[in-house]
Amino acid sequence: MSTLNSAFDLDVWVSEARQEPFRFTLAGLMFTVPAAGELDKSVLSSVNVDNPSARDIETLLKAGLGSQWAKFDAIPVPLAALGELFRQWQKHEGTPLGEASASADS
Repeated sequence: MSTLNSAFDLDVWVSEARQEPFRFTLAGLMFTVPAAGELDKSVLSSVNVDNPSARDIETLLKAGLGSQWAKFDAIPVPLAALGELFRQWQKHEGTPLGEASASADS
């Protein structure tokens, strides 16, 4: 058996592990973000996922919203509402973002 055939195929895992996007409305507009665990790993270098600050939440939302960010950012939203949006996004996935990244190392 070749080493390639017995190797863990991360591409297959990623395609099979895809989750439904998280949808929410604000100011009558529909926004869609991927499940938090599907964000690219590059976002981890700029946020504290174990205890996210308001700035970290903004960074994660910006990464998730992508091209929708400008429309979302133009709408006034209280910080408490952003915190709740982040909690609902995590709840949609079923695992808080910090726990998901920690369990990947276990």
